[in-house]
Amino acid sequence: MSADEGVNRRQFLESAGVGAAGLIAQRTGKEAGAGAKAGPADDRAYWVTVAQRLSEPVLTNLAAGTLRARMPVEEADGAGRRSVSHLEAFGRLLAGIAPWLELPPDATPEGRLRARYADVARRALAAAVDPSSPDAMNFTKDRQPLVDAAFLAQGLLRAPRALREGLDAATRANLVRALESTRVIVPAFSNWLLFSATVEAGLFALGASWDRVRVDYALRQHAQWYKGDGTYGDGPVFHWDYYNSFVIHPMLLDVLAAVGDDS
Repeated sequence: MSADEGVNRRQFLESAGVGAAGLIAQRTGKEAGAGAKAGPADDRAYWVTVAQRLSEPVLTNLAAGTLRARMPVEEADGAGRRSVSHLEAFGRLLAGIAPWLELPPDATPEGRLRARYADVARRALAAAVDPSSPDAMNFTKDRQPLVDAAFLAQGLLRAPRALREGLDAATRANLVRALESTRVIVPAFSNWLLFSATVEAGLFALGASWDRVRVDYALRQHAQWYKGDGTYGDGPVFHWDYYNSFVIHPMLLDVLAAVGDDS
């Protein structure tokens, strides 16, 4: 990464504003001054600032149609991820913050922040799937879009009130088309089967036609790949890595919660 790219990346992340940094400084300053142990409220305040720092630059730029213009893209030589980096940033962010956005509304500072981000996330989603938007995202080129479309769909599954119910008809239709378009990508015989299944569960949740076979195949294969003690193989082969906690268990849970009674 060049010096200029490093500066651009810092500027992009700093667009989260001073509010998050100020809250973190306030929290750490209190701890240092009082010498007291941090309690649950302190921990929650800190994690809210983390969510804010991650969300602000991605969501506000995407909602404004400036994400592609402003977001620095970093990748290893030959990685070929540039065309999907924007969907990667948005989809994975949405999957992570969706349970927080879905909490019941309230009038606290955190509640107002959640409501703001839910609104910005819906506008960002509209831009991401609008073919005429400067930030229209790649759902079909190469294979990686299937992965990140699945994380986006997972966010929709986790926040029905905050995300799905607030979508206008045009955005919902564009979103359905975008998720359906990923069917041209053949998943690997591994945890990737769950990416296809999560996309189909997202389509089900949106009231669109969904492919039961893709869901059933993913569920049956993972049942066969179960190794015991809460661990699944990543395909037929056992891998001791983070995919059980990052993909397999969460997506099995979310897919089953969405379509378990209909699959």
